[in-house]
Amino acid sequence: MSYKAVIFDLDGTLLNTIGDIANPVNIVLARYGYPVHSLDDYRYFIGDGIGQLVYRALPPEVAESNKYPTILADVWTEYQLNLNKSTVPYNGITELLDGLTAKGIALNILSNKSHEFMDEVVQRFFAKWDFELVFGARKGLPLKPSPHSIFEMMDLLQLEPENFVYVGDSDVDMLTANSAGVFAVGAAWGFRGKEELLAHGADLVIDHPEQLLGLFN
Repeated sequence: MSYKAVIFDLDGTLLNTIGDIANPVNIVLARYGYPVHSLDDYRYFIGDGIGQLVYRALPPEVAESNKYPTILADVWTEYQLNLNKSTVPYNGITELLDGLTAKGIALNILSNKSHEFMDEVVQRFFAKWDFELVFGARKGLPLKPSPHSIFEMMDLLQLEPENFVYVGDSDVDMLTANSAGVFAVGAAWGFRGKEELLAHGADLVIDHPEQLLGLFN
């Protein structure tokens, strides 16, 4: 295969953001007197955008009530105050990005994180590398696992599905890649683990970021 571009998920793939996602939600849950959750719980709440994150974290009867929009807004505010406080790239990511850049591979990010935060995150952690396209959750456009944004990247980069590798850590990521017809690589170092990735269509699962470079030899 002639792979020319990589699309990375962000949370749980490039960056370990679990603390900065969990803490704002737990702060708000505690404020309202609801049970808080462990970091391990949040590994399974994450992946479908902030709305679903908060919905899953709330007691079911509250998530379905008219209190939900207010609680979501409070989490949103708290999240902005805590952005990137404990976030770090996973071990091996900088070496991977160096290696892909040396091989002339186009770097891209596709996340269900709100698009308004993406530039700040990329500038803080990945300013050294030139990313072609960085898409977060954009108003009026479907989130992953819809392949819409991957198809948009194909058009903008003028590449075919067989030219792409998609790397992510969750079922949502594997379903997204499969729907777009691109090679799906599961990041076993992320939030979910190897079993879930294989069960949802990973073509390859890797345990360490630098293993990805083997696809481009």
